[in-house]
Amino acid sequence: MKILVTTVPGIENIAVQEIGELCPEAHSYVASSSGRVTAELPENCLAQIITRIHSAENVYLLLGEADRLEEVGEELALHAKELIAWHRYFSVRAERITKDIETTSLEIASKIGRIIQEKTGLEVSLDFPDIILYVEYEAGRYRYGVYLTHAGNLRDRPYRRYIHRSALNPVLAYAMCRIASPREKLWDPFCGSGTIPLECLSVDPGLKALCSDVNSDFIRGALENSRSINKTLLLFTCDIGHAPVRNFTVDAIVTNPPFGIREKAVGGLKRSYEALFRLARHNLEEDGKLVVLTTHRRLVEEISRNMGFDTTGTWRIYEGGLTSFIYKLQPK
Repeated sequence: MKILVTTVPGIENIAVQEIGELCPEAHSYVASSSGRVTAELPENCLAQIITRIHSAENVYLLLGEADRLEEVGEELALHAKELIAWHRYFSVRAERITKDIETTSLEIASKIGRIIQEKTGLEVSLDFPDIILYVEYEAGRYRYGVYLTHAGNLRDRPYRRYIHRSALNPVLAYAMCRIASPREKLWDPFCGSGTIPLECLSVDPGLKALCSDVNSDFIRGALENSRSINKTLLLFTCDIGHAPVRNFTVDAIVTNPPFGIREKAVGGLKRSYEALFRLARHNLEEDGKLVVLTTHRRLVEEISRNMGFDTTGTWRIYEGGLTSFIYKLQPK
């Protein structure tokens, strides 16, 4: 069995690692297009992947490949006929990955839909399909299959009762937690609605997770989110420059400071970032790690040099039309 797993572009290798942990028999590799991982695995691993993977957004069952769109339609129609007894309505989701053909994604989906309708008698329903068929085009080849997670994107976490106005994608937060790999204690001093600490608790339920923010409404939202899944966060409201934590050390500080787009930094971006690095210098244990998601690459690199931090890893992330970077840093 072959599946396609999509994730945030830039963290594909983390998805490969997690698939290997959930299914040791799987053979996974990063596809040529960003944000995509292909895995070959036994059928008994499929439910495990869909229900337990944290680093994926969607999962597709791949059924085959073809050179011509008409061949794709005919093959999908044969597969769809096997499902007529259980399904009546279908839709087609298509993606043109490379732009070397003029046919758009919508046109691909429309053509495939007409072929399947003619050959099977199934009806199209864009709003409430029983099954969603998937087609993608890349560099002269079509791949096709079934969209397995159409009932809900895997990034939609059950704890998200309160939504922060610039909430972080939980898939990305999970990746940051794996990068940090805290042993016992972590802290997010820009925690918003608690996405990063809650994702870190999914990595290790035994962690002590500190969650602080200058906005008390966000802290109340983080409390609501943590209670919804019966998790404990150590919550407090404070400005990053005046954190009331002096003699408490943590293994990792994992955070997403304001980008300055939807969310403005109190006192300005430079002041907030400098305060973050001072806090990391004071409150990280000897081998502790600072993991930061930022769009302000030059600012982070300048402050890390000035304050004596080594960069031990960098990940380039692309999401929502925006390029950002995950930095893994340690005090010298």
